[in-house]
Amino acid sequence: MPRFSGTGENASVLAAAAWGVERFMQDRGGDIDRIAGRAGLSTRQFSLPTDALDLGAYCRLFHEAAADTQDGNIGLWFGQQFDPRKLGLIGYVALLSPTVSDALHNLASHFGYHQARTETRFVQQGDLLRLDYAIRDPAILTRRHDAELTMGMFCNILRHALGPDWAPEEVHFEHSQPEQAEEHRQAFQANIRFQCSTNSLVFRRTGLDRPMPEADPIMLEVIRSSLISLARSRPDLAAPHLSLKEQVVQHIRAALEDGHIEFPDIAARMNLPPWTLQRRLAQFNLSYSALLEETRYAEALRYLAIPTQDISAIARTLAYTETSAFSRAFRKWSGMSPRAWRQQNMRDLTP
Repeated sequence: MPRFSGTGENASVLAAAAWGVERFMQDRGGDIDRIAGRAGLSTRQFSLPTDALDLGAYCRLFHEAAADTQDGNIGLWFGQQFDPRKLGLIGYVALLSPTVSDALHNLASHFGYHQARTETRFVQQGDLLRLDYAIRDPAILTRRHDAELTMGMFCNILRHALGPDWAPEEVHFEHSQPEQAEEHRQAFQANIRFQCSTNSLVFRRTGLDRPMPEADPIMLEVIRSSLISLARSRPDLAAPHLSLKEQVVQHIRAALEDGHIEFPDIAARMNLPPWTLQRRLAQFNLSYSALLEETRYAEALRYLAIPTQDISAIARTLAYTETSAFSRAFRKWSGMSPRAWRQQNMRDLTP
């Protein structure tokens, strides 16, 4: 289930995400005080892992570091060397989980407490799985290095459990291909795709049931509760002031993953009696069936933009029992079949 968060003026991220950044940048010839100052930060802000950093400034930190060190892939390499035990509370939410599968579910569902205005999803499709990540704050434009370092951090959580030689099948990035893209393939030991609909690790199910080396259910609950409690004191992580339509769409997107998308299911997710939700929708001239179709269409376009996603798997992800039913619906929405839409748009969707 994806988690969104953040409504304050500036989105934030816990300072644990910057653990070791001073020494890392100094080792690469950077002037950390100058880099941090240009990003709008002070090095004093890195000292306490539970303090909050401005997320936009955190992203700019690596943009400025790339210029200062003349290393265009500095975010990539920061993520590759990052020890998940240093990621603070969110790191231990994953590391203390019972199994690898639990670790990925907990990471995705709790990441919003660590970093605001961010979407994380753990999606299972057939033999392949995806761990998706994207900042959803339109004011934050310098996202490339953050995406690359975060995919590295996520990868290292899996390597912590499955061994240092573990590698994903593919890694997807939203941004365009940089000049030194071969370094990405070396770092992840995987195929890399750029200009995708989101940032993702794509990998097989092998090892998903393996126990996490440091599994501890009691400590996990302590850490999880601490992370949630800490989030309550951060104004950008207050309960989102979403419109009714936005709330319903958010719950539909989450419900698609388990297939329970009937109107009473969504009302239950929102802790409302179905008749109350129906009345509120009517007050805004909204129809649940129209919102369901709108959400499915948007999700279909997002998945079709990923060339490796099989159309029958997309149909299942969107809670269609038959691929033919999905194809009919998509033709009604777009005027063409899913396959025809993908072929027509493939040139713009792949690097």
